[in-house]
Amino acid sequence: MLKTKGIHHISSIVGHAQRNVDFYAGVLGLRLVKKTLNYDDKNHYHLYYGNKNGSNGLVTTFPMNNSIVGRIGDGQVGYASYTVPKGSLQFWKDRLNDFNIKSFEYIRFDLRRLRFQDLDGLEIELVESDLKDDNRWSFNGVKDSQAFDGIYGAALFSKRPNSTLKVLTDILGYKITDQNHEYYQLKTNESESRFIELSKNSQGHGQVAVGTVHHIAFEVENEEIVAWRKLLIENGYRPTEIKDRNYFKSIYFREPGGILFELATKGPGLLIDESIDSLGEKFIIPKHFKNNQQEIIERMQPVQVRMIDKL
Repeated sequence: MLKTKGIHHISSIVGHAQRNVDFYAGVLGLRLVKKTLNYDDKNHYHLYYGNKNGSNGLVTTFPMNNSIVGRIGDGQVGYASYTVPKGSLQFWKDRLNDFNIKSFEYIRFDLRRLRFQDLDGLEIELVESDLKDDNRWSFNGVKDSQAFDGIYGAALFSKRPNSTLKVLTDILGYKITDQNHEYYQLKTNESESRFIELSKNSQGHGQVAVGTVHHIAFEVENEEIVAWRKLLIENGYRPTEIKDRNYFKSIYFREPGGILFELATKGPGLLIDESIDSLGEKFIIPKHFKNNQQEIIERMQPVQVRMIDKL
């Protein structure tokens, strides 16, 4: 039986590229593991953030400086949750305050969470956990004992929650492990810590643009991608053709609640064109844009990972 392996990556639309790097690398301490051109748009970057070797759930962004501001609402990922080591939440509360970023704590499903927004309005929360990442990335004052362990979960805001729930459980292999009057909590395995939370209620009309999540990707085995596409078609969904994204292969489909889902393979991974030591240093242009390479390089605003103490 086909079953997804949790969240592969979450991709969002943001504004200024350097400001995005300053926040996710400089403030949050993530590693910029890939700096590529958008595979579908030769005018914009696609930036990937993760751990030391890019092996955990990836945070990816599409900087679009001149785009309109979006609105988080139905048909979108409402917020992303990231896991940090036990005992580090106070460090993050203090660090965000030092950068003049407002945050607040709350508890849902017995998890203490620290919620805040990035510079473009994306909703983010940090959750302490016992999950261990042997490839934590330390940078700009974020030590190994405080660094991100990866994506912990995500909240989905759906136009049709019952239909979205059916996709998650009947197609993607999730099971309801808890619920309250606001959310279902779902996991691929009851012993697994990572989760999806599906809102039971409308969050209002959403508009995908700067400050919103473009899509959420679920991980599948490399050799199963063809079977997944067949399964989706058999169940009345309309997936795209299989797309080669160089680091993985994937298919996309819009579920009935309006959220864009992607199924992405585990591999071949991020190390096929850069070593661990040099991840994210090279600007990588997809093969189908190579004829425009010089024009693209001259047009793109350079971005760099840098030490910062203010935004």
